[in-house]
Amino acid sequence: MNPNHPVPPYQPMLKESINRFLAERRRGATDFADFASIFSRALRGAPDPPIPILWFYAALAREPSGTSSSAAKDLFQLLVSHSSACGPAKRIAALAPLLFELHRLALGEGRLRGEAEGLVEGVVGYCSILCAGDDDVAVLDLADLIEVWMADGDCCVKGFFPLVSDGVRRGIERGCEVGVLAGVVMCEALLLKLCLAFETGVTRAEQEKKLLASAVQTITGFRSFRFLDTLFRMMLEPVLPVTSVLGSEDEVLLKEVLFNSVMMTEYSFINPQPEFSLYANSLKDVAITWLFVAELAVQSAREKGDQGKAMSYINAFCRSCIPIQLINWVINQNCVGRKISRPNVSTPIALIKWLLVVEEQGFSVFGGETAKQINFMFKTNFFTSRTECLLPVIKHFFNNLDKNLFLNSINGEAGADKLDGDVEMLDTVDTVNLAAADSLSTTCIDGTRKRKEGIDDDTKTQLKFMRCQFHENSVRENSFIFRQQ
Repeated sequence: MNPNHPVPPYQPMLKESINRFLAERRRGATDFADFASIFSRALRGAPDPPIPILWFYAALAREPSGTSSSAAKDLFQLLVSHSSACGPAKRIAALAPLLFELHRLALGEGRLRGEAEGLVEGVVGYCSILCAGDDDVAVLDLADLIEVWMADGDCCVKGFFPLVSDGVRRGIERGCEVGVLAGVVMCEALLLKLCLAFETGVTRAEQEKKLLASAVQTITGFRSFRFLDTLFRMMLEPVLPVTSVLGSEDEVLLKEVLFNSVMMTEYSFINPQPEFSLYANSLKDVAITWLFVAELAVQSAREKGDQGKAMSYINAFCRSCIPIQLINWVINQNCVGRKISRPNVSTPIALIKWLLVVEEQGFSVFGGETAKQINFMFKTNFFTSRTECLLPVIKHFFNNLDKNLFLNSINGEAGADKLDGDVEMLDTVDTVNLAAADSLSTTCIDGTRKRKEGIDDDTKTQLKFMRCQFHENSVRENSFIFRQQ
């Protein structure tokens, strides 16, 4: 038990029961009917039962013969029925043992794998119905319960949460909020659903198309910033935590699909409604983590030589509501309102570096896990290794974009429409000086502008290298900041 968390009133009784259960289990006992009846009565007497009590009862009631589809269905029904009077986040978080069992089922072959896929679809649908509800900040200490569920194997958080990254697991070990656990459950459900969607005998293009449609649908349906926070943080890891189910080549494809998905998804459900205003800092951290994911998506495409996809990611970044939200959040802070000017940015790394400049001026932008991520990226030279690459913008590509979000920097619209061979470089931005790994000092480098002489072949697609920025009026029209009450 984490000494920083208050001890719930049921904890002493539960701790004693867990110790007795584990001792009996080590002696070879398999019949725990007496234990189960006691906790069954406790659950019936509590319309909003604590998750640890529910998980312990579920462990007592499960079949001792191992994982099967029928046992997983029974567990699903038990967890849903006994948490039906709880809040939405708690009802989703209660399903963590089910995801553990479904992962084990997914490792099977043939019929077992197909039945696991059907149950995962049920979990995804259940979470989609509930996830737009309230958050739950009650803190859970799950170490003892994980030991109960893992009594027949390696008693560790990694075994119980096989589809999350080490960073997420460390947070669970320290004790996590119910809402955070709900986000973990939804993320595991998404990854397991996508893993089970891989088919043999289909082309890579067909597989990618199917996975992308499924991923976008699920991410859009999970209207939860806790889910997005977990997913984005795991996407910053070098490898997704799915290698227990997928091979390395399929993992690479899945990560590319997720890059496409998170850049395509519209996050308008994160809005200034009252229920979100209490979590302003959490929303801000999710938005910043999305920036890092967007930058990694751009760099991943460039490293593979797919400049078209890299440009599509950059334009998706420019169209997204998240950059505007972050900029407004910084500009509207009272302590920096007159010192920070609205930035002219056109790529994720440009906005990240602007936020670093703001941080250096004394305003706290990166906090908590986000600060740890920043420090890690300093140590790996993430910022100095990222440069603004020259990327062509096909002229007609911008015709379908929201014109309020883009301005030509000097010559205006008329100058931009002129196909006279003028080429403008995307703005370079402040490059971070890494004199000390833990400090946020910057060295300013002026933006540059170059000219490319003449385009010989008028029949070829003519390109314009355009600078885009956030129009001040447009930002006000779409104004939303992460508010605190």
